[in-house]
Amino acid sequence: MRTIVDSQYFPCIAYFSLLKSKDEIWIETQEYFEKQTYRNRCYILDANRTLPLAVPVKGGNKKIKMADIQIEYTHRWLNDHWRAFTSAYNKSPFFEYYEGYIHDILFKKQTRLLDLNMEILSFCLKALHIDTKINLTETYESTSKSQFEDMRSLIHPKKDYLWSQIHEPVPYQQLFGQEFAANLSVLDLLSNTGPESDNYL
Repeated sequence: MRTIVDSQYFPCIAYFSLLKSKDEIWIETQEYFEKQTYRNRCYILDANRTLPLAVPVKGGNKKIKMADIQIEYTHRWLNDHWRAFTSAYNKSPFFEYYEGYIHDILFKKQTRLLDLNMEILSFCLKALHIDTKINLTETYESTSKSQFEDMRSLIHPKKDYLWSQIHEPVPYQQLFGQEFAANLSVLDLLSNTGPESDNYL
């Protein structure tokens, strides 16, 4: 049975836990962009709190397909995100090994959000040694059909009760905080555990 998931920006750990469990997966490209989701945001841990970082998009309130949604560059979000990443993880054990790749991906300044997300996904899969085959959907699959496993929007920042069924968080050493912050962006896992990240998943 085919498994379909949404595209995410520096996806959370549960997302990669799901991908690692599958031989093949389909990324939804024909759905309408949905705000307040991981499609254009990620969560990292800085010295003060769990910090949300969102990529601004053009026409986010309109019905625009994920394949067509464009990134808005009039805001200085690129510099803000990069500053946040380096501030949060510069002193972590392994961030320096990934820093150059992450910088190059971000400052390539892709036009479409999907292209940015796919480049991030490709980098993360290599870093995590996950060889799941990734496909892009060409038509929208209705939820009324039963021939696929619909995981779209189940890994959601406001639906902990759903993603926790996919990934049971196990604490690892984080740079900040007294309590473990679960299911952050995979950047947190890579920066803190490096080559052990794939074993963690």
